[in-house]
Amino acid sequence: MSSEGEERRKHPRSTRGFVRVEDRSDRGLINRIENISCSGVLCHTKRPVSEMTKMSIVLDLPEPANRQIEAEGIVVRCVVEDSRGESFRVAIVYTKVSEDAEQAIREYVEHDLAQNDQE
Repeated sequence: MSSEGEERRKHPRSTRGFVRVEDRSDRGLINRIENISCSGVLCHTKRPVSEMTKMSIVLDLPEPANRQIEAEGIVVRCVVEDSRGESFRVAIVYTKVSEDAEQAIREYVEHDLAQNDQE
C-alpha cells in the first residue's frame, strides 16, 4: 500500500494541457487534453463517454515534440465536471500505440517535468 501523497501511477505524466487533439471515433467530442503519460490521457469532453468505449485518437504534441501521434485506447473513467452536465473528464488508457509514438510521449513528458522543476 502506498503512503499518502505518494505517486501510484506507473508512468509520470505531464499536466501541461493542450488542445490539439482529434478523436477519429467521434470528431469534435474531445475539447482538450488535461494530462498525458505513456499509458494514457485525461481529457475533457462535451458529452459523457461510456466506460470500455474504444477510441482512436490523434494527438498533436506541442513543443518541444512538435509531432503528431496516433493511438488507440479505451475509456476507463468518465466523470461529470460541471453542474449542468455539459463537460466531462474522461480517462483513456492506450491499447495500441507504436514504440515510436510512446517514445515521443515519454520525451515530451520528461521535458515538461524538467521545465516544471526549474520553475
